[in-house]
Amino acid sequence: MPRLVVEEDEREQVCRLDGAELMAPFLMSLPSATDHWLFASSTGGLTAGRVEPSRALFPYETEDRLHRTHGVSGPITLIRVQGREGLSTLWEPFDDRQLGAGRRRSLRKSALGAWLELEEVDNRLGLRFRARWSTSETFGFVRTVELTRLPGSEVTTVEVLDGLLDILPDGVPLSLQQASSCLADAYKRSELVPETGLAIYSLEAQISDHPAPAESLRANVVWALGPPGASLGVCGEDVRAFREGRPLGRRARVTGERGAFLVHARFDLRKQPSPRWRVLADVHLGHVELEALGAMVRRGVELESLIDADIARGIESLRRLVAQGDGLERTGDPTADVHHLANVLYNEMRGGVFESGYRVTQKEVVALLERRNRPAHDRHAAWLADLGDLDHRSLIASAAQTGDPQLARLCTELLPLSFSRTHGDPSRPWNRFAIRVKDANGRRLVAYQGNWRDIFQNWEALCQSFPGYLESVIAKFVNASTIDGFNPYRVTSDGIDWERPDPADPWGNIGYWGDHQIVYLTRLLESS
Repeated sequence: MPRLVVEEDEREQVCRLDGAELMAPFLMSLPSATDHWLFASSTGGLTAGRVEPSRALFPYETEDRLHRTHGVSGPITLIRVQGREGLSTLWEPFDDRQLGAGRRRSLRKSALGAWLELEEVDNRLGLRFRARWSTSETFGFVRTVELTRLPGSEVTTVEVLDGLLDILPDGVPLSLQQASSCLADAYKRSELVPETGLAIYSLEAQISDHPAPAESLRANVVWALGPPGASLGVCGEDVRAFREGRPLGRRARVTGERGAFLVHARFDLRKQPSPRWRVLADVHLGHVELEALGAMVRRGVELESLIDADIARGIESLRRLVAQGDGLERTGDPTADVHHLANVLYNEMRGGVFESGYRVTQKEVVALLERRNRPAHDRHAAWLADLGDLDHRSLIASAAQTGDPQLARLCTELLPLSFSRTHGDPSRPWNRFAIRVKDANGRRLVAYQGNWRDIFQNWEALCQSFPGYLESVIAKFVNASTIDGFNPYRVTSDGIDWERPDPADPWGNIGYWGDHQIVYLTRLLESS
């Protein structure tokens, strides 16, 4: 039977699920402190990208389809095993067609959700396969693969084909990914740069039926770190050739086809019992960023250390965010600790977190008035110039002393939240999420956005840690509701967003649930 345990690993709590092959497929997510998103199926399939689904590394699919993407889209590993008797066996970890006696799967995920590890053991071969996904602000997505020869194994050598399939170029809108993917294929270009080993995935031109020039100036990128002596290719046809025992094409340029990145290597497990390598990928890179990455890879100095350090920084940033919402606890029940941490983390991801506590900067107040009420901004230019940085309560008191009800209303509504993102995932395809935590220059955004139903219940929980903001949350709640009992679809730091009616969409009226107004407001008032 499947078994879930919470264990310690490198001074952090880790959830381990053994016997995953005995369960129905389920969905997992991999959050980060910045703009990554990754949704994975327990079957091994996944989709990932940055900011929103239109900046995807693999096609963004709904949950049911994601469970069926292994071997079609996302990671793939094929291992040809050679034993002492000269017999050859083809093993494809996480291929359900091969699953049977002697094969067991386990899933491990850090309590923070910062990394996910998938493992399959074939006891008949005496081999263990592990693949870990992590996120890095500098390098994007990091897939670390390890193949281990277990004690007693008679396997001597292995030939491995490992990598990623159905890699998207930059610039394919979500609607084209899901409804017209065959048309997008005609624009695709995959090219391996020999000097660096970077594989660049781009569009020959922006996808359009309009007779006008439209250059595509950004690309997605994939590259490998190790193993020594490996060969690289960008043609998905090599998967079929490997399965059939034919020579690999190893093409360095492919056009008009879906992108792939495949690493081909051979290992003598008697000399190297645990070979390890990495595949790294990122999205939406411009020419300057690609050149900088290529120069870094060419130098090759301490790349492993740089990657590990950047992953560790991201994990520590995520841990600090959870700590802001009182999400870190250690009790006599580790499972309860992990459950509490996850509740706080996902609550903050929807509603945001007050990273600066009750501190409000002059810049944030000026930006609010510029966005929300330009006349009020102009009327109080002198007041703003003398404001300086102050605490939230002092801001509200100072605005009230001006006697201007519009200024008092807006300053009372000010919520200096960050880390918030519009909620959505492959199990909720009607919610088009966006993770906008940085501005165009990479600076941290103080802003929030969320569906009306979600964000107020998230703020109610967050105010357990920041009760001084309750009055502002209530002000935002009341000011975002109409007098006749309607609420907007989305609430953002820029204002409110009403739903666009669509009579043909059966999910076209999910924004207006008046019964929520009563219970939400009651709970907020009781907390206050």
